[in-house]
Amino acid sequence: MKQAIKIYIVLIFILSVVSCKQKETTDKWDDTIHSGIISIACDENFKSLMEKEIQVFEGHFPEAVIFPIYTSETEAIRLLIADSVRFALTTRDLYAKEKQDLDSLKLTLRKQLIAFDGIALIINTLNNDSLMSIPQLKRILSGEITEWSQIRPSSSLGAVRLLVDSKESGVLRYVMDSIADKNRLTANIYSLKNCTEVIDKVCKMPNTIGFISLNALNALPEATQQKIRLLRLSENEPATLNHSYLPYAGDLMQENYPFWRPIYVLLSDPKSGLSSGLSVFLGLQVGQKIIMQEGLLPVTAPQNREVRVIDAYPK
Repeated sequence: MKQAIKIYIVLIFILSVVSCKQKETTDKWDDTIHSGIISIACDENFKSLMEKEIQVFEGHFPEAVIFPIYTSETEAIRLLIADSVRFALTTRDLYAKEKQDLDSLKLTLRKQLIAFDGIALIINTLNNDSLMSIPQLKRILSGEITEWSQIRPSSSLGAVRLLVDSKESGVLRYVMDSIADKNRLTANIYSLKNCTEVIDKVCKMPNTIGFISLNALNALPEATQQKIRLLRLSENEPATLNHSYLPYAGDLMQENYPFWRPIYVLLSDPKSGLSSGLSVFLGLQVGQKIIMQEGLLPVTAPQNREVRVIDAYPK
């Protein structure tokens, strides 16, 4: 802990020197690296994580006040580009056009990878099909499989219904650009208002599969967790218990579970203010420990993976 504090002090000094060397402007932001009042934007899937990070950060720096805006990933990025916030927690980098829009405000983007998240597939407890192969899931997403009886002939669940949290969510974007064939997406996928609605619908409808963030899953009350089941996923077909995995940090680190995504802090903070201070904190020992406690995979964990870059939202 003492070592983390020393590193943080050094980073504060470096950022403070950089800030002092910059040309003075009439910037509306008057926060410093460890004090002031700011708003930040955060993908609502990571509300549980950010609430804990902010609580500990403000405990370290009593003069810092941070107001989080929990919203869709698309809206979080829109707020960053509009200079309404200078810190956005998302699961993707800006697209080329978005970077141009930010450049037009004379703001430079900085990107910090802080963790990895898993995409969990949840089902109703009345659904006995808790193992699924990736090829089966892709056939569901393409519309080739539309009934549960095509997976298990004895099933009486009827039509397969897929649920995501919103049209502007990072979860839907991931499903479209990293799992599904974008040119053949089933009509049986439905976007709701938020991840809470997805969980509620899955609890009530045995024929549904919900796609949610691992952090949103881990934040559920125990009573709610008992009403759902996790789909174990396998690269092989047919899926077997010995070669099927869940979206927990251990299997993400070993790359056994296939559906993971990076978590980024996107910064447009030219004066190294409070937004920069919070981002530094997230990468240090204390911030990374909170990430681990939230069930996510810290970026400091030993691993060797390539982060895929997409430069346009799929239509």
